[in-house]
Formats: sequence, C-alpha cells, structure tokens
Amino acid sequence: MKGKRRWLFFFAGVFTGMLVLAVVAAGLVYLGSSRTWLLRINTNGIAAKIEGAAQLKISQMLPGYIESVKGSVPELVANRAANQFGDLKFTLGGEEFALPQEFVSRLEANYRASLIRAINDLLDTMPVEKMSAELGKEIADIVENSLYAEFNSREVDVGVFRDKISIPVMIELVNQPGHRDFQLILMSNEVLEQ
Repeated sequence: MKGKRRWLFFFAGVFTGMLVLAVVAAGLVYLGSSRTWLLRINTNGIAAKIEGAAQLKISQMLPGYIESVKGSVPELVANRAANQFGDLKFTLGGEEFALPQEFVSRLEANYRASLIRAINDLLDTMPVEKMSAELGKEIADIVENSLYAEFNSREVDVGVFRDKISIPVMIELVNQPGHRDFQLILMSNEVLEQ
C-alpha cells in the first residue's frame, strides 16, 4: 500500500508542476501578445563593424584592381594616342616642310611610353589605405541609412506555436555610442501610440 501511495504523490507532483508551468507559459504568452515588445537595435556598433569589414575588404581588393588596370594601360594609351601627330609640318621662312615619318613614329612612341609611365606612377602612388578608409565609411553610412529607411519604427508580428499566437514586435533603430547593440523591452501599447 505504501508503494502505491508514493506513486500517487509522485504523479500528483508531476501533474501540479506541469500545470504550474502551463499557467505561467500561458500568462507570459498572453502578456507578450497583449503588449508590444520593443526591439531596440543600436546601429552604432553595427555601423562600426560594417565599416571595419568594408575597409578590410577594400584594402585587400584595391591593389589587385589597380594592378589589373595597370595591365590594360598600354592598350588604352595605344588606342587613344594613335595618330595624334599625323603629318607633322613646320614652317621656315614661309616654306612648309614635312617631318620624316620615322621621326613622327619615334615621337609618338616616346609620347606613348611617357604617358604609360606617368599613369602607372600615378596608380602606384594611390593612397590605398586612405581610399579604403573613406570608402568603408561611405559604405557603412549607406548601409545604416538603408537600415533606418527599411526597418525603423516598423512593427513585425512574430508567430508563436505554429503561428497560432501573434506577438507584435516594434523595431527601433538608435545610434547611441557606448550602449548595448540589442535590447528587448516589453512596452505597453499606450506608450508606443504616443
């Protein structure tokens, strides 16, 4: 008899514990669905991470891009600077003299070589680190502005229990240096409507 009674108390305790958990869960779901959750996202930390990642990627990619441009400089200069000198003539004492074609060809070749050297020197001295820092900052600003335009003050319904219960979540984007990246706050609907 004592063994049956022990099992009876055990199952009564298990049943009571499950009932308490179910009531607490139902209360939390009701509280969560009758009020709005506010998800506050601090874009300051996100923007800094995006900026750092963009700077790193740009500083890795830019030298290779510059080298590929340098490889195509001779062809571009040859196409653009072809026949720039044409028939060179000079006038002396009222008489016009044509320069020999060999001289014109050498002049064009020297001009092209000097132009290619100057462009390659310019590409070699480009401030890659400064450019990557500036581009990284611009990319971070663009992404942050896009996030604000798309998600700030947007309400999203999150489905719970296979979408049987809907919990409203308001997304608020802020830029507060030194604060946490994410905060989840339970707000009353009256506060959010103001």
